[in-house]
Amino acid sequence: MKIIVIVAMTMLVTMPASAAKLYKWVDEDGKVHYSDKVPPDQIRNEHKELSEHGVVKETVEKDLTDEQKVARMEEFKKQRELEAQQQREAAALAAEKNKILMSYSSADQIKRLKQERISALERNIATAKENLVIQEKNHNDLLSRAADKERSGEVVSDVFLEQIKQVKNQIEYQKQYIIDKTNEITATAEKYDGELTKYLMFTGQSES
Repeated sequence: MKIIVIVAMTMLVTMPASAAKLYKWVDEDGKVHYSDKVPPDQIRNEHKELSEHGVVKETVEKDLTDEQKVARMEEFKKQRELEAQQQREAAALAAEKNKILMSYSSADQIKRLKQERISALERNIATAKENLVIQEKNHNDLLSRAADKERSGEVVSDVFLEQIKQVKNQIEYQKQYIIDKTNEITATAEKYDGELTKYLMFTGQSES
């Protein structure tokens, strides 16, 4: 190998400026070759054109097989898709940052809004529970009156039965309302906690 390199460098030193080009390539056995021409059976393999000072001027890559070309195209496609996804994520993050910073002026504002909204929901739940107690008592009273009528042989009118049904529906509505508002408290806390975290991140602050 040393002899080959010495010969090649000697050729470069002694070669006139107008001499033929010099090429370098490696054959299938890993042997390095230097010549003014690339053999026909090596044209499709990687080879390099050297300057008169032995510097690589141009590298001709090895021809790819059809399978390699398909694989390279797939790799290129995946890379483009990854870059496009990263750009979309960056744009979404920038939009989210702008939204958060336009919506809030401070971390304390976010905390205050969270507490105000939760307090309002808690008042709604308390009122609903009070109404539920009243409606359940009313429902029990109506059922008791209906039972008394039946025991005394009176016919319970459709109007009376409809009244009982409506009160029962109101009771079910209040129960579901309480469940919904309780879930809304959890969602509200998560929403404002998330936005507080983002606000602190976008402004470079730490939670005090």
